[in-house]
Amino acid sequence: MGGEGAVLDVGVAPATGRGQRTLALAVGGAVCALGLVSLVLATVNIGSPGPPFVVHRQFYPSDLLIAVVYASFGAFVVVRSGHLIGWALELVGLGFCLTAFGIQYAVLGVEHPDVPAYAWLSQLVVTGWVTGVLACVLLVPCLIGPRTPTGLRRVLALLAAAVAISAGVVRYLTQTADAPPNPLTGGTWVAEAAQAYDDWAVPVYVLLGLVAVADLAARVRRSSGGDRRALRWVLVSVLTTTVAYVSFEIGLSLGRLTLTLGAAGLTAAMLALSAAIFVVVRRPTWNLDLAVSRATVGALLTLFVIAAYVVLVWLGGQLLPVEREDAGLFAVALLALAAMPVRGWLQQRVERLVYGSASDAGQLLERLGAQAGPGDDRSVLEDLTEGLRRSLRLATVVVEAMDAQLSVTAGTPADGLVAVPLHSRGRQVGTLWLGPPPGERLDLRTLQLVRQISGLVASALDLALVNADLERARSRLLDVRQEERRLLRRELHDSLGPSLAGISLALAGMVRTSTLTAADAELLGHLQEELTHRAQDIRLMSRSLLPPALEEGRLGEALDALARRFSSTGMDIDVAADRPDLIDGRRQVTIYHVAAEAVLNAHRHADAGHCSVRLERLDDDALRLTVADDGRGISEADDTGIGLRSMRERAAELGGALTITAATGRGTSVQMVLPAGPPGSGKNDP
Repeated sequence: MGGEGAVLDVGVAPATGRGQRTLALAVGGAVCALGLVSLVLATVNIGSPGPPFVVHRQFYPSDLLIAVVYASFGAFVVVRSGHLIGWALELVGLGFCLTAFGIQYAVLGVEHPDVPAYAWLSQLVVTGWVTGVLACVLLVPCLIGPRTPTGLRRVLALLAAAVAISAGVVRYLTQTADAPPNPLTGGTWVAEAAQAYDDWAVPVYVLLGLVAVADLAARVRRSSGGDRRALRWVLVSVLTTTVAYVSFEIGLSLGRLTLTLGAAGLTAAMLALSAAIFVVVRRPTWNLDLAVSRATVGALLTLFVIAAYVVLVWLGGQLLPVEREDAGLFAVALLALAAMPVRGWLQQRVERLVYGSASDAGQLLERLGAQAGPGDDRSVLEDLTEGLRRSLRLATVVVEAMDAQLSVTAGTPADGLVAVPLHSRGRQVGTLWLGPPPGERLDLRTLQLVRQISGLVASALDLALVNADLERARSRLLDVRQEERRLLRRELHDSLGPSLAGISLALAGMVRTSTLTAADAELLGHLQEELTHRAQDIRLMSRSLLPPALEEGRLGEALDALARRFSSTGMDIDVAADRPDLIDGRRQVTIYHVAAEAVLNAHRHADAGHCSVRLERLDDDALRLTVADDGRGISEADDTGIGLRSMRERAAELGGALTITAATGRGTSVQMVLPAGPPGSGKNDP
């Protein structure tokens, strides 16, 4: 509900059987049929005088309207979802329909005294509406809410239904003044007892209604998000219905203005309550949002106009030196000025309730911005796509780049996709595909809102495409660099190294076979020794550029070889690595070279006797390499060397970071953290 698109679990929603659907449709059809009969009677009764007893003919249109709305909506809910609240709505509609029919039947008997069962049916005037109102005040709060009613709440719902029905039965047993004798209790003590019980029970009904409102308010406070907004409207409507019922009961005793205002307020409150219930129990496939939005605004505006008129007329009569008629004209003028602003204010909030964030582009953008959490560009685009689907209550939303190299889908596949082009920096970068829920079409409101925010989606897609291009370029650069290192290693190992070794051997032969002076022979011997050392360095350099084991994805073996090579120099190295061979190739190369450079610096510049190499896996599949030694540490001047700069550049190439910490006294720690590698980035991906 709201921006979330949540649907509250209202009442019990079992799989509705054919018997339940048939019964629900039969009750709804019977109410509509009886209402149609009452309309025919109303046509016949045009110009007829009223009966000698009070029937309140002026309330017939509102009674019939409430009956048709509630009975039809209740049958619809039962058939489509099986919620118990649908039966409560049908009870409300049936009660008001009986009263509407009773009013017209009572009037019909004035000029047609021979109509059958007149005493029986005219008594319905005082009966049905009470059951309908109490069902709204007592039963609806028990059945509506974010959880299925079980246990105590189910018992309370049964008691509320019993109270509502018994109130109508008691009213039927009373004897109306100047009316035909009640065929059940007329002239007996039962009618007097029923009247006494009804007089005593009305305050109890009101008290129970306030308790139900308090319980619903507590559940509203415990709920959150769209559930709270939807339930808050139900709470306000139930409370308004309770107050209007009290006013109407008082008006029945006082008559005139109080009764009229109470009846108008009760009608508006009950229509608003039906709309609020619809918002709570609606399903995406019902496609009745526009009708409910307009009906709710109309009911709330009517309630506001009535209440404001009464208050303004009273204040005008009390504060202004004018007659009541002049105060009424003054109130009408003020209401005429305030009607449109108030309607706009109500329309905005009702649309936000019914449509959620989709009623306002600014609210929708704010919600989408909050839902697009931190992460890489693709995850932000995925969050944005899912947030758009939920806020607009769509079946599917697809963001697709022009060349289909990038596509993000949220929701389930749907038919009849609607395309919205995405433009960024003056060119089309992709297409936004919108899929409506099954059985629906996209309305103009949704399309207009999507076009308004399409720039945000286009920017997110464009950014993701640009970063994807950068990632591919960086990946290609790394591949080229690795190929260059591989060629250089081959050249050093197979060409330059053997050449130097051959020159060294040739010099050795010259010393043995040539007639040289002692000084020349000693000089050639030194030259031969230097060439031998340089050839050895070339072989070590070729192995360091890209060890054969590392080229085959065996990082663990390459690190162990590195430790063995330096152990011959008198420096002890221990290696601990967590599943190194399962790391992708690019991160393996970076880890090895940073570790080798750090170990070499510890040997050459720190005079370290011990060095540890630790490779750990973090929770998000990131990697942390730590090389710590017990040497003499590093100074600020040493931190700008070529080797350290090379290590930082290698870490940055993969989006990582490298830090160097000099311990107090002796020792240096080099730590590098690399983020998770992209899937398929190397042949050794886990």
